[in-house]
Amino acid sequence: MKRNKQILMLTVAFVFISYLSAGALWAMSHDIVTEEVRYHKQLKDVKGFLARPADNEKHPALVLIHEWWGLNDNIRENARQFAKLGYVALAVDLYQGQVAADRKEARKLATGVRKNRGPAFENLKQAVAYLKGRSANVEPQRVASVGWCFGGGWSYQMAKNDLGVKATVIYYGHFNPKDDLSRMRATIIGHYGENDRGIKVDNVREFQARLKTLNGDHEIYIYPNAGHGFANPGGGKRYNKEATEDAWKRTTAFLKKYL
Repeated sequence: MKRNKQILMLTVAFVFISYLSAGALWAMSHDIVTEEVRYHKQLKDVKGFLARPADNEKHPALVLIHEWWGLNDNIRENARQFAKLGYVALAVDLYQGQVAADRKEARKLATGVRKNRGPAFENLKQAVAYLKGRSANVEPQRVASVGWCFGGGWSYQMAKNDLGVKATVIYYGHFNPKDDLSRMRATIIGHYGENDRGIKVDNVREFQARLKTLNGDHEIYIYPNAGHGFANPGGGKRYNKEATEDAWKRTTAFLKKYL
């Protein structure tokens, strides 16, 4: 009897300590919840990374689109940071589970998507529909897209083709200043490096001028001493801390204004 009582007390103590540990970890997470979600109705194996505030309130939502590397730890961390600011952030996967280990593989994966763009458009439409369908914690009329590099180009496509977003953030994503933008309803903010070798600064200025002729208070910024990929902390010499911080402040102010 005495032994059973001791075992019971030890069990209770273990559960209590475990509860405290879980609470400590919860507090350290800044009150956010993260999970893998299946957001594509047709392709059940496509999973995204979702981060959201750990409450029962409704929040604006973001579709985050990865660089040409794929859905990796960098974009997961971006999702967490947006969740800490009060957004339900879904990092999509346009590579169906593949993540590039080097530039050669990344180029191959990105080229594959560009050569067959239909599935990517459908993927992004499904992401928007999924977020708008989360009635418990998403305000369906307040959805935006954010993309970096390869994903920045797709964020632009979401605005250009009116895929259901109210605002669009583009980090050094490709565009065509002569595109037909008659369908576009989203407001755009774009961040580009002055020294980007892949996107000429003159083209960025042309794009900037074109957007000024359209409805909406669009914003395009060109960052001095910054090149392509300047906002990726894992980008080595490409990373530009000052430009990254300025772009982040402008992005968060922009999203707060339009969402």
